[in-house]
Amino acid sequence: MQNLKKDLIILQPFIFDKKKFNDNQNEAFLKKSIHALSVGSQNVKHDPVLRDKDPTVRFVATQFASEIQEADMNFQNGFREYARSQLTKVTSYCLECHTRLKDGIEVRLQDSVEPYVNSLPVKDQIEFMIAFRQYDSAFKIALKEVKSTLSSREDLEEITRLGLLVSVRFMQDKDRAELLSAALRSNPKVAPYLKNRNLTWKKSLQAWNSGKPLVTLSDIRLLGKAGTSEIEDMRTIPALLRLLTDELSDDELGEALFLTGKSYENLMGISILTLHENYFESCINRVPHSRWSKQCYKRYEDSIVASYTGSAGTRVPLSVRTKLNTLKLLAN
Repeated sequence: MQNLKKDLIILQPFIFDKKKFNDNQNEAFLKKSIHALSVGSQNVKHDPVLRDKDPTVRFVATQFASEIQEADMNFQNGFREYARSQLTKVTSYCLECHTRLKDGIEVRLQDSVEPYVNSLPVKDQIEFMIAFRQYDSAFKIALKEVKSTLSSREDLEEITRLGLLVSVRFMQDKDRAELLSAALRSNPKVAPYLKNRNLTWKKSLQAWNSGKPLVTLSDIRLLGKAGTSEIEDMRTIPALLRLLTDELSDDELGEALFLTGKSYENLMGISILTLHENYFESCINRVPHSRWSKQCYKRYEDSIVASYTGSAGTRVPLSVRTKLNTLKLLAN
């Protein structure tokens, strides 16, 4: 696991930098590094107790190596951007296992990586910090940027949303989220459209009773239906992850997996660290031939096809089409 972590840290600056990842000058290095990561991933062992208790950890454990191997194959075959998205999923897998509880250990970055991280755009720095569980640092960067308004209008919105993601989803800290919202509200340089967006965030935060945790599926379902802003999805994910460790009926499990995938998908525009496809796939495999598996398959197929669609049209590899057909039979 230590060697794998070292390989991942070496690759992180490229994974989080689209231009650097697609630069032809880095192709040989990336081919070698991704392949080494693929080989090393086949020997990773996960905690069997946690894997048996939590169905979501099961797919993380089983698909961890598979995703890296597919990224290796896709990079070799020229599907670079999809390979990059798969490598961000690998980071998400690590994050998913290590954030089952709110408290955890930060991953220490190598000294050689830190200067590179500081040179990244602010929003990429925050993503990088999230990947290594450095939530406090990630939030401070976001708050500082919102107060200073040095970024472009588009970047400032993304940075604010990342700051909310850190404080609401990962830290589950209403006070910090409100601090970020207040900073945006009091800054006279913030564009009017973002001020208006902030009103919806403020409304969601005001409705958040931090003394009453989300426990039941019905409570989570109601919160999701409120849909005032992305904050509802940020709140439902940790609640659903806790719920998925309980004993659930097949119908409850299907709904919980569907809602988790849906919330991840809704947050996809905020962070590249998302696992919506995996939760939809887990739903199909865990509760086949059900109303939930049908809904999960529809969203899964749409997401996969979109991943292989570009200016030249849609090019879905044969192996992926075969997998889609297999899952479709399971779903229906």
